Amino acid sequence: MKSFETLSEDLATRRAELKQRQREQGSRFKQKSAAMVDTQKQRSSDAQKRASDDSKAALDRIKQRAAAKAAADRARKVKQKERDDISKEIEASREQKKDEIEQKRDERKDDIKAREKKRMGKERKREELQKTLDTVG
Repeated sequence: MKSFETLSEDLATRRAELKQRQREQGSRFKQKSAAMVDTQKQRSSDAQKRASDDSKAALDRIKQRAAAKAAADRARKVKQKERDDISKEIEASREQKKDEIEQKRDERKDDIKAREKKRMGKERKREELQKTLDTVG
């Protein structure tokens, strides 16, 4: 059997070993906890970064779409203005041709009136000449 002294020493060493194991377990627990907290912080940080990147990308896409739409609107307006200008030119050309035709028509009417007047004048002279010949002869 063991003596009381060795038993006390065994108990003291066992207590010391137990305290040492408890300290080691506590420190391992702290390290694990710290590692889990760091991991969770990293995950959270990564999630925030992804969310931030996604929102930036979405904002960039929205800006690009808006810019493309604005460019398309400007191009559409330019094309519409060109069409309007061409339509105005065509309308002006038609009006000019219409005016020219009307002017030629008026000139022809004036020519016809002048010829008719000349013919009537000749006819009156013939009638007068015929009357004078009839009265003379």
